[in-house]
Amino acid sequence: MGIENSLSVASDLVDEVARLKSVEGECKILKEKIFMMQFTRAEQKAFSLAIDGPSILEIQYIFYKEECTIKNRRRKILRKLNTPPITEAVQ
Repeated sequence: MGIENSLSVASDLVDEVARLKSVEGECKILKEKIFMMQFTRAEQKAFSLAIDGPSILEIQYIFYKEECTIKNRRRKILRKLNTPPITEAVQ
């Protein structure tokens, strides 16, 4: 009876660990969504592109916007995050 009980408890623990990993993944997704909600839709797109690392010129072609518009969006993102360089904001 002792071994069966131990195996049952171990099985329950394995199931609980799997459930907690799933919850952790869901929390991470929700945290990212909440983080992105502080930005306008245009800023969200610019931030997403900044993560991938294209240059301002490449972003201009993607958005069909002027360089000053792209730089202004980046500046607003950095102000909201209170971080100077865009690379630090992406991290």
